[in-house]
Amino acid sequence: MSVNPVETVALKPPMLADVEALLPTLPDDVENELANYEAQIRKYLAGEIGETKMQKLRLHFGTYAQRQEGVQMQRIKIPGGFLSAEQLTRLADAADRFGSNFIHFTTREDAQLYYVRLEEAPALLRFLAAVGITTREACGNTVRNITACYRAGVSHNEAFNVLPYAEALFRFLVRHKQHQNLGRKFKITFEGCAEDHSALRIHDLGFWAVNRIVDGQLKRGFKVYMGGGLGGAPHLAHLYTEFLPVEELFNLTTAVLRVFDRYGERKSRMKARMKFLIQTMGWEAFLEALENERELIGALAFKDEVAKREPLPAEPLSRSRGLAQLDPRTEDRGFRHWVRAAVVAHKVAGFRGVQVRIKLGDITAERARQLADVAQQFSAGQLRVSIEQNLYLPWAREEELFDLYLALKKISLVEIGAGTVTDVTTCPGSDTCRLGIASAKGLGSAISEAFDGALAKFSELARPLRVKISGCPNGCAQHAIADIGFHAAAFSHQGRTVPAHLLFVGGQTNPDSAQFGRLIGKFPARRSVQVIETLLQLYQEEGRAAEDFNAFAARVGDERLKAALEPLRAVPDFADDPTSYQDYGHENERFAIRQGVKGECAGATVAEAIPTIEQAKEGLAQAEALLYHKEYEQAQRAAYEAAAAAARVPLYERLVDPFTSEEALWEFENLFVLSGLTHGAWANLAARFAEWQVSVAPENVAQERVAEAREFVRYCATFSAT
Repeated sequence: MSVNPVETVALKPPMLADVEALLPTLPDDVENELANYEAQIRKYLAGEIGETKMQKLRLHFGTYAQRQEGVQMQRIKIPGGFLSAEQLTRLADAADRFGSNFIHFTTREDAQLYYVRLEEAPALLRFLAAVGITTREACGNTVRNITACYRAGVSHNEAFNVLPYAEALFRFLVRHKQHQNLGRKFKITFEGCAEDHSALRIHDLGFWAVNRIVDGQLKRGFKVYMGGGLGGAPHLAHLYTEFLPVEELFNLTTAVLRVFDRYGERKSRMKARMKFLIQTMGWEAFLEALENERELIGALAFKDEVAKREPLPAEPLSRSRGLAQLDPRTEDRGFRHWVRAAVVAHKVAGFRGVQVRIKLGDITAERARQLADVAQQFSAGQLRVSIEQNLYLPWAREEELFDLYLALKKISLVEIGAGTVTDVTTCPGSDTCRLGIASAKGLGSAISEAFDGALAKFSELARPLRVKISGCPNGCAQHAIADIGFHAAAFSHQGRTVPAHLLFVGGQTNPDSAQFGRLIGKFPARRSVQVIETLLQLYQEEGRAAEDFNAFAARVGDERLKAALEPLRAVPDFADDPTSYQDYGHENERFAIRQGVKGECAGATVAEAIPTIEQAKEGLAQAEALLYHKEYEQAQRAAYEAAAAAARVPLYERLVDPFTSEEALWEFENLFVLSGLTHGAWANLAARFAEWQVSVAPENVAQERVAEAREFVRYCATFSAT
């Protein structure tokens, strides 16, 4: 059974003194930003700053409003899905100390903790940062967690290990001043295998590893896709190039982000993703803008040192050559079933990868600690998170597989089915998400369990299928790319609200044949298992030899599927079947759609306080006073702040509200100077003014800088951003 967070809210308060005692000294930049976060939270709780400003800040740190009032969900980045045993243990400890004693893994390879108190979030973040875990930019209008193939570095058919490149790009982008105020979120993934385990074509940027002979030498590079996305209007990414040399990774990514930031929609939040920018500009015009930006940026420092960073275990490699040499106990029937379902081929002789199924992405803190111990003993202390919400042990020795099986069995983690039809993907849905309409987890559990009951006869036939369930149209569970996908909805019938799901059929992610599922109909939630049963019965009876489910569904056509499913669309009268009016997992509650509740997926854009030129002029007056008193260094810094305050005025017209002065000057340059709106004026503004912050100037230079700031303030007073 999955963990129900609603049942785990009786918490003991975290022992904050004990937490602080465990912490080593953090890097100055991390400690400073967390100290500021803590100070802003105190001001917010005291009523000194508004809700919107607080929302912008906490989303930048991954602290997300939960459905339940007074508590938060904390999203935690796992870059590339790479997780050490020590980090998993720390996540488990954090779940106990600050959350509700369980961890949820997401389709973005993030971890999430629930029922976190806002005032304790900074202590939680320090606790995680002590072992190298960050939550920075896990939410908000930023580059979200960069995902990578969970088999990276150990796959038997990968072009090369993409994980170090994903990590390098993560380090380059996180906290980068130029990418903190995007129009909306931006998603990046890396894939190295011959198969696509990362859903390349639903990302803003998807990098697929390829090798090519260039001038007689083998070169690493990427096949690049851009402009994909899910949600209510899904788009498949366009192919940008068949080969991007790895050395150009930073240049291309920076250029795409700049173009998206500069020209992307900001007023209509539902159209503020890059897929809509490409649609609005047109692919050719977008490419022209992108190539111009790449040339303007030029080469960025990127040495392919990551090619040398293969994450091999420290101990000598096994000499085993295959399962035939294993312990005679391998005749154990349960073990052999587990091997078939969970053990994966490896690039290094004597090793295997092992899938650990985490049902619906949920694992208790205690079991996570136990799994971390298993990973330490049997997988060189390494784990990976997959977009299917499972964990993966990448370094299992063949001769130790049976002992690993026993260790996992002892902690109840040998349930087979990872990557099969029973391994249903769900988002948190209405259990904890403010936007959730119905319980995705409740339905996911019901479908998974049905393959041990009513659907058992289809288990082998349906084995390769993927079922994904989202709690709303936003598609966090990626239902649009499932063979069978659902997203929550509702019916109104006889004055009552009935939980329902929209059914999608035929989605797949293989880049060469990627497609979104087709909408087949809307059905009461309690008919969803019967919907799957009807589809599989039809597939069994009318499918051709070696015909996969999606090919079958396309051949028979949507009208045939709709006709077969039509009897399941009807909502029975409440008196005849009251269970049809109950949501899965919430049988004791009356189902209702929450009205007037806003989610935070789009993030806030501007704070309540509107910037004015008068504020900039006050800063100028201070700078001039400092000049008079011969405080030249302080004068130029005051002039810098005045210029940044002036830049915020036209930026606010474009719904851009930077966190820092440095970001404000950069955004002015990117949105207005580089787009041509200033007609050549104020070129290299951000870099030029940044010198005022670091250089000690003599009197004449300080006077020139104050004068330049005065001129810039006057310019902003009359400049129109529209």
